[in-house]
Amino acid sequence: MNTQDLKGVFGRRLRHLRQLRDLTQAALSERIGISLDYLSKIERGLASPSFFVIEKLSLFFLVSPATFFQPLHDVQANQVDAETSGYRSIAFPHCVDPIFITNTDLMIVDLNTVAERVFGWSARELLGRPILFLATDDSRSYVNEILELCRRGSDLRNARTDLLSRDGRRVPVLASVSLLRNEKNEPARLVFAARTMPDAAKVEWPGSSR
Repeated sequence: MNTQDLKGVFGRRLRHLRQLRDLTQAALSERIGISLDYLSKIERGLASPSFFVIEKLSLFFLVSPATFFQPLHDVQANQVDAETSGYRSIAFPHCVDPIFITNTDLMIVDLNTVAERVFGWSARELLGRPILFLATDDSRSYVNEILELCRRGSDLRNARTDLLSRDGRRVPVLASVSLLRNEKNEPARLVFAARTMPDAAKVEWPGSSR
């Protein structure tokens, strides 16, 4: 892939992430501190982003820099990529809890209908978003720590935290996260199970002052 191709891939990825957040180019350029003209040229593949801009974008969208250089594949709400479909058969059967499946960049690639019902988001709204999009402001660093540990191979069970529903409600959950590997034993997907807790207000989680 030559430099021009890379600029095109980067621009399409950036546009996709921006549109998933319902942001205009003007709003994004203001938030990351670059000119609107520069951002527009990056998205159209007419300008190369500096390392500083890549870092700012990665932090803003909560993705790794490598994400921007991976070709964008269109994902429909009712369509799961071939690799993920195999992991779905492991994670979803007979499950009564909300389940999210992410790739190793922590982007949501699948979720079950229970997750849609409990949190109010449709699959179309969540596919391609970082899983941390669902974390509350005061739990985001804790959830990120959990995910990073699991991404390195540690399974975690029943971690108390809160996730956000579509209408802005805090939903107390017990989170269990497992790493799934492919046939080459390489990290491939994370399964994030979020069991809701009706009486979770009685339970404290690390970092909580409640």
